[in-house]
Amino acid sequence: MTLHRRQILARAFAAAACGAAAPFAHAAEPGVSDTPLPRLLDNHRVIVDTDPGNDDAIALLMALDAPNLSVEAITVAPGNIRYPQELKNALFILELAGRAGQVKVHAGLGHSLLERPYPAATFIHGPDGLGKFRTPEVRQTVDPEPAADAIRRIVKRYPGEVVIAALGGMTNVAMALLAEPAIAPLIKGIQFVAGAGNAVPGFNALADPEAVDIVLRSGARLTFGLGAPTDSILTRADFDHIATFNTARSRFFIESNELRLTFETTQRNAPGSVNGDPIAMAMIIDPSVALDFKAIFAKIELDGQLTRGDILYGDNRYNMLPTPPPNANLCVKASNEGFKKVLFRTLAKA
Repeated sequence: MTLHRRQILARAFAAAACGAAAPFAHAAEPGVSDTPLPRLLDNHRVIVDTDPGNDDAIALLMALDAPNLSVEAITVAPGNIRYPQELKNALFILELAGRAGQVKVHAGLGHSLLERPYPAATFIHGPDGLGKFRTPEVRQTVDPEPAADAIRRIVKRYPGEVVIAALGGMTNVAMALLAEPAIAPLIKGIQFVAGAGNAVPGFNALADPEAVDIVLRSGARLTFGLGAPTDSILTRADFDHIATFNTARSRFFIESNELRLTFETTQRNAPGSVNGDPIAMAMIIDPSVALDFKAIFAKIELDGQLTRGDILYGDNRYNMLPTPPPNANLCVKASNEGFKKVLFRTLAKA
């Protein structure tokens, strides 16, 4: 046996010396493929599931302004700030967009599925979610149909046509899938704003990890629409350029997002503000903004004091378990210029 082992080692070293690659040297990462799943293209109908938030508010404004999109409903998810204020902010954005009374706003649970607490994000959104801006009262009220019911109704009315822009906690989407699992293949796709493979849990996933787990297991087509962290950056020069538009929308952007810019640059050492929700919406409006995808098998950590809400992908090659097939697309690169083109067009409109 000793001689046999030596022979094996000798042959392996000889092969390496001759330039032959070891069979495991470039093995693909389990659960990750450079060939992405089918992409979200030619999008026309969208449900915006949101927790407004300054970046959510801008993403919602972009959706309402997009000439190629029909916003079928706004469903408000638990997330950034106090839930009643999120509802108020959503109603105001409709008025700012000139769409008051044209699109319904639906309330959901107002808390995570298991009612487990998570930290508020007022440090980057401000006490009312919109930075220094104070939301005025508006005429439109919240529609009595629950958010999950609205999602189910719309998806079944337009099978294969509806993209869900999941900009907050996944509670409403999970509730819809729990109530009627058969709608999963009828959803054109879910664009979820959450990081995957990060050391720190993404806020939207942390808001309701159990809901994310339900969606990941549902069979619905899911895309993590973020790109690289720098792809959604808006620098101080970009803010100054937006200020030159001098429209109600551009003034709202500056007032509501100045806190985000300050926090990102001073506390996170970023070159500008990071705008995950707006760039995800830009990808829905103009899919060419998204440049590169990977197909991944994603899962979420439901336990752990430090890791709860962390979305992981791939698999541990040492656990000897088979790797499930990919269940999501991960955008790893997007066009910053393409993103800004869609955003600036929205904010420049009077």
